[in-house]
Amino acid sequence: MNREQKRAWALVISMSMAGVLCAAALVCWHFGLASLSTALFVAAGVVLGTGVLVCSRIKPDKGTVTSDERDKQIEKNAYLAGFGAVYLFVIIASFAPIAIFGEKGSFPVTWCPALLIGAGFCQAYAMSVATLIQYGRGGQG
Repeated sequence: MNREQKRAWALVISMSMAGVLCAAALVCWHFGLASLSTALFVAAGVVLGTGVLVCSRIKPDKGTVTSDERDKQIEKNAYLAGFGAVYLFVIIASFAPIAIFGEKGSFPVTWCPALLIGAGFCQAYAMSVATLIQYGRGGQG
């Protein structure tokens, strides 16, 4: 397993666990368990931060050749998948307020930066999954 695969696994695992914890926190908040909800959100942040820290601490591969043409093509395809996921996320996030609040509804402007944060998470997750899928194809190596 090369460095990019290790980094992708670290991000996919930590982001998936953080997503599950956030979903559990929202369910707890819905049922009026504010203290448990807060603890779950904090735990999600810690899990996500740990995944990013692990991702940044993975050492480069040893040897003279660390990447070849196949690795470069996988990286390009991963960036393309990340762009497509962000594009889809922005479209959905742009039309979701209309579906939720109606055409005459409104929501606080302070929610708008969440679009940027969500797009960043979406891009990182899509790139990591695309990297793992592409390295998973084609047998060993």
